[in-house]
Amino acid sequence: MALDEELRAHGDDRVSVARLCKMLDASASALMREATLLGDAEIAGQRGPGLLRMEQENGRWMVRLTDAGLALLVRQRACGESTGD
Repeated sequence: MALDEELRAHGDDRVSVARLCKMLDASASALMREATLLGDAEIAGQRGPGLLRMEQENGRWMVRLTDAGLALLVRQRACGESTGD
């Protein structure tokens, strides 16, 4: 997961959209559409899982994991470590 790699590399709780786009070779609009689906926005009457939040800091769009997203990431890391991935 690119977001996990960036969080580990920089020891921060947020990553810029520009950095993620470069890592994923994706456009900002595509990344932001995907991030919206992982946030808590209601789309077609269905609320998203609330795993991340988009924020603007000093004119830069940032992706930040929510508490639910961090909990999922911790579980995934633990599973990966126990299976040797």
